[in-house]
Amino acid sequence: MADEMQASVGIEWVTTDEKPFRPGKTTEIFAVLEPLEVEQATFQTPTWTNFYDSFVLPPAISYTPMPDFEARETDLIINIETTAVLPWESRIIMIGVLNPNALAPETMNFYGETEEETLQEFLDFFENSPYTRLVGYNVSFDKRFIYTVCQKYRKEAKKFRAMPLQDLMQIQKQVEEEFVFGFNKPGTLEQWSTYLFGTAPYAPQKQVWAWFKEGNWDEVANFNSNKLAKAYGLYVLNKVVEGTIPGAGILGRPAQPTEETAIGAAPESSEVAENLVQVECPICHDMQDMSKSAKVIKCRVCGTPIANPNL
Repeated sequence: MADEMQASVGIEWVTTDEKPFRPGKTTEIFAVLEPLEVEQATFQTPTWTNFYDSFVLPPAISYTPMPDFEARETDLIINIETTAVLPWESRIIMIGVLNPNALAPETMNFYGETEEETLQEFLDFFENSPYTRLVGYNVSFDKRFIYTVCQKYRKEAKKFRAMPLQDLMQIQKQVEEEFVFGFNKPGTLEQWSTYLFGTAPYAPQKQVWAWFKEGNWDEVANFNSNKLAKAYGLYVLNKVVEGTIPGAGILGRPAQPTEETAIGAAPESSEVAENLVQVECPICHDMQDMSKSAKVIKCRVCGTPIANPNL
């Protein structure tokens, strides 16, 4: 049968009065396939469709320009660890990022056996990401260092090269993001974090290089994540003050416990208390206990790394 032809099934029944009824012996069924013309398969006759095309007008379609709008910026907080300040005297150890707009922000740390592998791991992630702005404390240092390493290894990083910046150090120094002449000292990320969140440094910067030489990548990642969490805290407080997001009461630095409160607190058993130290999350300010021997724990509420203040 030709492919363009259609077929129908015709059935003819032959009945019998013979008792009992025995299918297959007393009944014959004939199935006939007959080709049909294509136009006979439609539900409407050609006359009706012609009438519809002639008298029913198509709906009016008008194209108007879309209103102007700006998509919300998708920020990415970044912080890198290096063995020194100048690119030609050092190398990148680790590149850390944090998405501040995530419901539960988490840090991501990129590192490899070599500097080139570390750079490539980051570029594979970043160049295909949706982010539209880099945020960090003295973020131009991070961008300049990564940019020059891209030059060193002849890596294409078109999106990273064109990425605009928001410098949290500039905001802490003079509030405005655009340069304003003044004699204010910018302060360090650790100084602002101590003042605003009551946190202590995770470790001295030189300790990172010692961990790197030891191959202790977990501690390098913890150090870097701690920096990202503190930058995230400044990022959030900036939005609270400018009125972009609510939550000043939640993010505000809690008051120190009074002597009366401290005395009235329920004492723990001496055996438990000897092995625990109370720490505060720098982001959500939840108070929790950690082992005195532990260097860092993750906050049970928001997952932020919390360093042991006694180490």
